[in-house]
Amino acid sequence: MSLRQTRLLLASLLVTSTAFAANPSKPPISDIAAGLLSIKIDGMQDLPISGLKMVKSGEQTVFMSSNGRFAFYGGKLMDIWTQQEIKELADIDRIANRIDLSRMKLKADDLGALTVGHGKGQVLVFIDPRCPYCGKVMKDLQALQDQYTFKLVMVPILGPESQNIVVQLACQLGTNDTKAKGAVRERLLKQDYAGLPTEPPVQCNKEPLQKAVVTAKLFDLKGVPFLIAPDGRTHSGAPESLADWLADKPKPSSSLATTPDTNAQNANAPENKP
Repeated sequence: MSLRQTRLLLASLLVTSTAFAANPSKPPISDIAAGLLSIKIDGMQDLPISGLKMVKSGEQTVFMSSNGRFAFYGGKLMDIWTQQEIKELADIDRIANRIDLSRMKLKADDLGALTVGHGKGQVLVFIDPRCPYCGKVMKDLQALQDQYTFKLVMVPILGPESQNIVVQLACQLGTNDTKAKGAVRERLLKQDYAGLPTEPPVQCNKEPLQKAVVTAKLFDLKGVPFLIAPDGRTHSGAPESLADWLADKPKPSSSLATTPDTNAQNANAPENKP
């Protein structure tokens, strides 16, 4: 909603509430116009809410986001995942636009994650083995293994072929065979899946993979790669510079980042989205 639309809505609400309260005569058009100009909006922030559901439980009514994260009840907006109330505009970036895995008590290893790196900060990365943009992230992260520990979680979103690859690799990760786990790591980082069986393994613990798929739906993934930084920031798609995004460096302004010739080249380049 634009600032002008918001002002119109607020003005109409103010006029309507006044009319119902005192039952006055209809205000002149000039007064309404003056009201539109006088309403001061201190700030606006979009909430990461996709859809809203009305939940009825006895006499209680709760409005909840479709992924179950945000709920309006008792005059409060709550982040259910972290049990925190959202009161200020700043809370949206600090709380709502981030995923705090520690508060959710969600462990990447429970999702069958493959570990790459040994740095202090943990980065959770949802990938499909066949996704080219995931390949870019996996290539970029190899230079950052001393600074971060990357937890790669496989989810099959690109069809039956991806599903077979994910099942085969996840089953190998579920064993105690260190050599097999190393082979999975090499396959993923190189995106080389030649020679994998097409029949599902006879013995396989699929529980971690099932948890990974459920978690991906909970996070409302629209595509892969999907990254969660150590500070909870999220990114859908491959960052232009993984190191800069993880360090939360501000992007350079377009006027400084490109020249006219570069702009011409970028116009013909494919958009970097999953």
